[in-house]
Amino acid sequence: MRTSLVLAVLLCAGGVLAEPDTFGLGTGRNGPLTVSAQNQIINRYTPLKASVTAGATSLPVGNSALFQAGDLVFVHQSTGLMPVPSSGDARPLHLASGTVGRFEFARVAAVSPGVLALTAPLLHGYPGGVSQVVSVPEYTSLTVQKLGSLRATPWNGSTGGILVALVSGRFFSEGLLSVEGGGFRGGSFVNHADLAGCVNLDEPAVSGGSYKGEGLVEGRHNSASGYGNLANGGGGGNCHNAGGGGGSHAGTGGMGGRASTARGNQAVGGLGGASVVYSPTERLLFGGGGGAGEGNENKGSAGGAGGGLIFLRAQEIAGDGLFNANGAQPLITQGEDGAGGGGAGGAIVLRAANDLVCDVVEARGANGGDVRDTTAALGPGGGGGGGVVFLQGASVPCLSSVSGGIAGQSAASKDSHGATPANGSTGTALGLVQSVQKPFRSPTQPTVTAPAQGATGVDPRPLVELSAEPGVRVHLFLDGERFASVDSGPSGVFSFQVSTPLAPGAHELSAVAESLGVWSARSSANRFEVVVDEGEDGGVPMPDAGEEAPKLALLVVPGQGEVVGPTPLLAGTAPTGTSVSLQVDGVEVAQVEVDGEGRFHHALSAEQALAPGSHSATARLLAAGDEDPLPAPTQFEVVTRLGVGCGCGASTGVGWGVLALLGVGWASRRRLRARRP
Repeated sequence: MRTSLVLAVLLCAGGVLAEPDTFGLGTGRNGPLTVSAQNQIINRYTPLKASVTAGATSLPVGNSALFQAGDLVFVHQSTGLMPVPSSGDARPLHLASGTVGRFEFARVAAVSPGVLALTAPLLHGYPGGVSQVVSVPEYTSLTVQKLGSLRATPWNGSTGGILVALVSGRFFSEGLLSVEGGGFRGGSFVNHADLAGCVNLDEPAVSGGSYKGEGLVEGRHNSASGYGNLANGGGGGNCHNAGGGGGSHAGTGGMGGRASTARGNQAVGGLGGASVVYSPTERLLFGGGGGAGEGNENKGSAGGAGGGLIFLRAQEIAGDGLFNANGAQPLITQGEDGAGGGGAGGAIVLRAANDLVCDVVEARGANGGDVRDTTAALGPGGGGGGGVVFLQGASVPCLSSVSGGIAGQSAASKDSHGATPANGSTGTALGLVQSVQKPFRSPTQPTVTAPAQGATGVDPRPLVELSAEPGVRVHLFLDGERFASVDSGPSGVFSFQVSTPLAPGAHELSAVAESLGVWSARSSANRFEVVVDEGEDGGVPMPDAGEEAPKLALLVVPGQGEVVGPTPLLAGTAPTGTSVSLQVDGVEVAQVEVDGEGRFHHALSAEQALAPGSHSATARLLAAGDEDPLPAPTQFEVVTRLGVGCGCGASTGVGWGVLALLGVGWASRRRLRARRP
């Protein structure tokens, strides 16, 4: 069956022949490596000194001497969230329309002082001062022995926190790969005088505010203070002796414990960081840092650092080794001071062309710091939120843990004195796991069948016909520049009408398929000639009114008849700039906004958990005057136990599976509209 679409043109700043991720498992140019010693570092890091645009062919870096021609590098915007959210804003941070967290691989062609020349232009732009360039070793095999370990240099505000490698053959580990506490930094502890009356979200340090944990907002580490969280960084405890808030990632950070009983138990413990929502095939982040506890006895503790980032692709991943991107736990407070919040879990991406076997993959949030003083109830730290794990292989028998940390405890009150959460394995503290049982590979090269090679007299708005693997995103390159993207339907054979007229004359059109962030080789270019036929409309054909994008919402997840857990994710596609009402069993459970890419989602909370058995869900636009009837409901079944690593808990994140399904939603919406009278 052929699917006909109107192309939603995405104007791109990408340059000619930009270099997407076609690097696969690497070239093996660095040969084999066996690691027998502990804490070995295989990557080199340098900051991006000036901003570069998409299509740039060089990188201005802080230290070009660390690299040589032929090196593969990993370019990553590590921080620099814009616009900056308000202090204390707990709303989830949706990154789909921004640039923070973006990454890509590039090959170094030549090195000169302060500059890395590239073999092909960049796919994305990267701002200077908040992005870094990391060397990527390409091994034929990589073995980590039982007492051996690999780690990353910790993030220092401009570089570090990333452990990345490509292995063309077998990766085998009986040891450890760790970026524990290697991500965003915790707020440092600063001793204060014996103060009172500190009640502000941005309380200055001189008047009793403690430092917030570091997160996606650049340049605020150990300068921003007060109990309000700043993006995914936990807030600092305010006077007197309140605890710091936990950092966040996919899971939300916990709140720090209240001020001392002697000061009225004020609820000025640091607020937990806001959760972050993104696809790990498009962006990757560090875990947020915890806020510091407040103190005046010089015995309080700093916030814990978040976990860093591990990125590994190999032909096979084997062994019983451990992968660790946990947040760091604050020190215990032994005296009469507040404790710091836990760091959030980081991110781990493991992709294998064959099987992916390991012991445990962890991106857990750290527990909040305890207060051991027995004379007065003081503020423990909040727990760090859970991180992100993405696993792909022909089989994936790996255990995964992305639980959030639990609140610290006060010895005097024998409880958390207001710190949260009590359980990091449920609710919003839990991170995101996506496990893909599908061998890692680049998608098959697509084919452009129309306009045909050598065609003449082509309309300015041509009907483009393609064939590609089902369910992939196809990027079109017109005259060498990326100008549009569209998703293939279930059959892989589809067409659409270009909506913006092409200039008269010769053009060439080629295509690249993308699946889960990995690109195919580019198709051969079809050269054709556009001719304008004079007429009433100036020779520009108008699009078929029957091809207009429908004004309706389509629920894509869960699928019809799917078996899910008690707190399933509801996700789909709808026109951008709209809002959607989600209903389960005829009762509204949420109203959600549609993001800049036409996607919406909502995970049922623990309070909305569904009983085992059959259920139905619908999605409908919240548009004034919209009298469309409710669409046919999606029927699904809830069970109480699902397999390990399914990632089906109540999570604040959205992973690859959802976004891949939403990619074909545009086509499905149109087919649904076409069937309606």
